[in-house]
Amino acid sequence: MNDIKITLATEKDKEQLLEYFKHYKVEEIIKKRVNSYIYYNFTVIAKDGDKIVGILQWCIKENPQAGVVEFEEIHVLDNYRERGIGSSILKFAIQSVRDYFKKIDINPRKIFLFVSKDNKIARTLYKKQGFKFISEIDDLFSDNEIESFYSLNL
Repeated sequence: MNDIKITLATEKDKEQLLEYFKHYKVEEIIKKRVNSYIYYNFTVIAKDGDKIVGILQWCIKENPQAGVVEFEEIHVLDNYRERGIGSSILKFAIQSVRDYFKKIDINPRKIFLFVSKDNKIARTLYKKQGFKFISEIDDLFSDNEIESFYSLNL
């Protein structure tokens, strides 16, 4: 992880983020998602020089007083995997949640996320960071796919 820097995304990362989310296929959805996470939520990025090579987006769920956050879009580019980047992004994001809630004088309580049951590598990563398996949910994001629900108490 020599030259990889983990940080929160800023407006100067917007163009790369628009490219990163091409899998949504609808340009308007891509723009709205990127804008939402740059200006109103949080995007943690891993950069190799100026290139974004990993990402994690998080948002406060419901009333901030509840202290609940969801992690979404956790991804590291294929040729950057197995270098500890995913772990670094996850640790940075967890700390950024703590820092944000401290700044607004609220105690964070939980972080939750969904991951495909078939994604054993990601599920192992989450467990190593203290996330606990809660349950499985069928057909949540797509038909014939089972999602695993994980939670981390802060």
